[in-house]
Amino acid sequence: MQRIIVFYLTFLILFGCNRNYNHEKEKIKSNKHANGFRIEKFENLTKLSVFNPWEKANNISFDYYLIPENTDIPDSLAGKKIIKTPVKRIICMSTSHLGFIDALGENKSVVGVSGASYISNAEIIQNYKAGHVVDVGYGQNLNYEIIITQRPDLVMLYGVDSDVTAAVTKLEELGIPVVINAEYLETTPLGKAEWIKFVGAIYSKEAEAEKFFSEIEKSYNSLKELVNKNKVKPNNPKVLVGSPYRDSWWIPGGNSYLANLINDACGYYLGKDNLSHESYVISFENALTWGNEADIWINLGLISSKYEILATDQRFVNFGVFKNGRIFNNTNRMSENGGNDFWESGTVFPNLILRDLISIFHEGTIKEEMVYYREVK
Repeated sequence: MQRIIVFYLTFLILFGCNRNYNHEKEKIKSNKHANGFRIEKFENLTKLSVFNPWEKANNISFDYYLIPENTDIPDSLAGKKIIKTPVKRIICMSTSHLGFIDALGENKSVVGVSGASYISNAEIIQNYKAGHVVDVGYGQNLNYEIIITQRPDLVMLYGVDSDVTAAVTKLEELGIPVVINAEYLETTPLGKAEWIKFVGAIYSKEAEAEKFFSEIEKSYNSLKELVNKNKVKPNNPKVLVGSPYRDSWWIPGGNSYLANLINDACGYYLGKDNLSHESYVISFENALTWGNEADIWINLGLISSKYEILATDQRFVNFGVFKNGRIFNNTNRMSENGGNDFWESGTVFPNLILRDLISIFHEGTIKEEMVYYREVK
């Protein structure tokens, strides 16, 4: 009889342990393109993991546990990072995060932003003017008092370096859930766009996010197939990117998001030999050499005319691409305050950016009007 009781108690203990989340994993949702996050589904919760979420981070990860509202938090998750879902009030520290939220139809959930003047979304701008959305500052000037008054369910941050952990710690001490979104570190356009699945999970809209991304992926790949079918890479136009900023000319690395976009549009990126995914500085002399090789010049900051190019630096008159090439800037969708939608909705619609670039690089291939780019004359 004693053995039966011991066996029964052991069974109950084991069964109780099996009720913990780590014994009930249903599946890991594998990403097709994104490398910076993972979603794991359990019976009553979702685990989000973010990997190396700032430049030069190594073997660093953060885990977040999404628990449906009105659901008790399991004892096994004591001390873990908990987010109640669906999130109804969110503060975003990057405009690119707003692109995901808009695509999911959740603009009304945004109650705070960092840098309101850089926003492009008309609805969120209107809500900001009406006082429903506040600017919470940035970096060392982050206003924690304003954040508290907004009663957010979640603050979505991004990190340029490890300093972001100071803000994470402070917010968590205040009892405010935090999540780091590292989409900007993805090296491919579809990798960045796939973070809509990550954002969709916190709104309990996994199915909607999956469907949205599937449609974007299909459109993007169709455009790649279209241009690759008709173009031969040795004859692809040579592309110069960027312009000086405070005497430094930063260009994307050859394995960066923009470099991969240019390649997918069958353009020859002049910075492709640097295999980094990070931006780096080139000299004006190096830029001049490329400027004489280039057929097309893109992404010149806020410049809108050739007159402004020369006003920046008269030496641009010596660039062959300035005299004989074609120049396009990604400033076709700017808000009245200077927000650039290329960095907002463009994050979730890389297919439209790709379509623009194909239109620029290979005239006549695309019939639709450009969305994010305009010609500089």
